[in-house]
Amino acid sequence: MTFQKRILPMVTALVLGGPVLFGIDKVSGQGTEGDFMFDAPSVTLSFTLGYGVRSVGSDLFDEVIREFTLEKGDFHAPVIGGGLSFFMDDRIDLAFDFSYGKSSTWSEYTAFVGTDDFPIEQETQFTRVPLTVSFRYFLMDRGRKVGNLSWIPTTWAPYIGVGGGRMWYEFSQTGEFIDFLDPNCATEGCPIYRDTLLSEGWSWVGHAFGGLQFALAPQWVVMAEGRYSLADADLDRASFGGYEPIDLSGFQFTLGFGVRF
Repeated sequence: MTFQKRILPMVTALVLGGPVLFGIDKVSGQGTEGDFMFDAPSVTLSFTLGYGVRSVGSDLFDEVIREFTLEKGDFHAPVIGGGLSFFMDDRIDLAFDFSYGKSSTWSEYTAFVGTDDFPIEQETQFTRVPLTVSFRYFLMDRGRKVGNLSWIPTTWAPYIGVGGGRMWYEFSQTGEFIDFLDPNCATEGCPIYRDTLLSEGWSWVGHAFGGLQFALAPQWVVMAEGRYSLADADLDRASFGGYEPIDLSGFQFTLGFGVRF
């Protein structure tokens, strides 16, 4: 069973149901009035959209870019994500995040066509889904306590952070391919066959990031963040035997909003 059918709905349910799961509905009873909350927030639930630029630095990407009408930019993709961050103090969050990005591009052999003079086509897909935990450090306090019954948020709050976790990936090519190993290539031409080449699995991932939060209201923030992730994974030998680990690293920029409880 693929990740999309099994794991992704579970992660989505966790994020969407996070406030109830962690009892945040009780915390939200602290309430707000005007420009302040009655107490410092405990949790931020966030949703993000952005764009991921993949490094594509391994030999598998070098080969498919050389053999097919593919470019490095074809593996970049929009990214959607979300998470829960727990307010440890006015400077530090413990954050649990996930994101999903998938590229899909049709291509053809650059130097060969079929016997019917039509292109030899295939679809290449590349998916990355990191599930991570991070420490986020704010370079200034996100708010200040006034007396015993009010917390006033800071408008701008830049931050940096590091973290890691696990990343699920999938790389696949589906369509027509040339069998260059066929013994009749030299005399009769290489045969063309249809197939799906697939590699998927899990890898460890580490990342570093920096960003900025802007408080629209005591409970509402918007966020901009840049993040670089470092990861690779062994490829499935049945489909991609003889290749070095696939490069899963890359940079992504996201914009999002969050609600504090």
